[in-house]
Amino acid sequence: MIELPNIPRLYTALAEVLAVCLYADRLPLRCGKTATGAITVVWVIVLGAFLKCTGFVPLMWWIPCMLCAVSLLYIYLWGTRCVNWLEALYTTARAFMLAELAASVEWQLHCWVFPHRRGGDPLALLLLVVVYGAVYGEMYWLETSRPQPSGHLDISNKAALVAVVMAGTVFAVSNLLFLGSGKVTMMLYYVRTLVDICGVLILTVQQDQLREAALHKELTALDSVLHRQYEQYKRSKEGVKLINRRYHELKVQIADIRAERDRAKQDAALARMESGILQYEAENKTGNPVLDTLLTAKSMDCQEKHIQMTSVADGRALNFLTTREICTIVGTALDNAIESCAAEPDPEKRLIRTAVYVQNGFVMFRFENYCAEPVELGPDGLPARSAHGGYDLKSLRALAQQHGGSMTVHWENQWFTVRMLLPLPKKA
Repeated sequence: MIELPNIPRLYTALAEVLAVCLYADRLPLRCGKTATGAITVVWVIVLGAFLKCTGFVPLMWWIPCMLCAVSLLYIYLWGTRCVNWLEALYTTARAFMLAELAASVEWQLHCWVFPHRRGGDPLALLLLVVVYGAVYGEMYWLETSRPQPSGHLDISNKAALVAVVMAGTVFAVSNLLFLGSGKVTMMLYYVRTLVDICGVLILTVQQDQLREAALHKELTALDSVLHRQYEQYKRSKEGVKLINRRYHELKVQIADIRAERDRAKQDAALARMESGILQYEAENKTGNPVLDTLLTAKSMDCQEKHIQMTSVADGRALNFLTTREICTIVGTALDNAIESCAAEPDPEKRLIRTAVYVQNGFVMFRFENYCAEPVELGPDGLPARSAHGGYDLKSLRALAQQHGGSMTVHWENQWFTVRMLLPLPKKA
């Protein structure tokens, strides 16, 4: 049986660099792109030099050197990405396992096709590019083709421990025969590759479970927003009906008072009544009864909080949306704006502007409110829950995407703006 050479250490370093970069690509940067790029270059050089220099250490130093190499992966992830130590540990375990698999598969094919060629041979380098490209290309496709939660995955202590133990166990089993045998044969590579494949599959399944749990949590939160806004709409609808009846009764009373003979008393009574009625002069007529009810209810809420709200809306363009969808869009955006304005100490600056109109085959929703403090947006392009108002705007983005539209937010010149663009359905 032919004795085969060991995997070149630079091949291993390249595998680890590619694996870490693949999984780190979707994580938010801790610092700017330029700084991250510079750190990455230095890290790649240090990792490659370390693995190259420790390629021929005695067996007793081999395990400590591998732990140092893995520590370099962890330090890079934790230092350049906005993740906590558990997320960095979990990602390091996944990257290390993928690197072990890629290096094992590539070198097994190398020993099968080019058993007598060295790692620096042009054909060997070509095989390296092809195999690593296939392995990491496939993993990149798997990572990007499935739905992703908008925030970080919730990595618990148990999940991180399972990933680390699994990576350590697979690494130990896959390399046990290499430590116990004086000769490296193809059979050892077969066993190593098989064990590494099992380890990567197990960690991929764990990742899918964590991703599904995060998506389920987000869907539950979005459904809660939908339900809350719809329930508010139903309560508002009943309240508006009562107000309208009371409105009619007051107008009748005003007519009776005007018929009285004492003009001074009549005028005084009318002035008091009309002043009391002003708080209910908030009913909107947009052409859509759902939008009318929502704007009326929110206008009344604004009056109670001494917020000035103006609206220009063409509700006739919203007939393609369901009641729940209109409640989600208008209710969530205005609740967010109202909560933000209510914290403004100057009543004169508590301002909200709402517009709904059709433009070039699209329905545009625009919600603006005065906000003196700058609003920083997170990696998902949305403000943190406590940064502006308190209502989750993710539900608006999800609804816009369902209709093939978009939703954007920005803060400029002390105004916070939410814009949603929805394409109008094509007429049959």
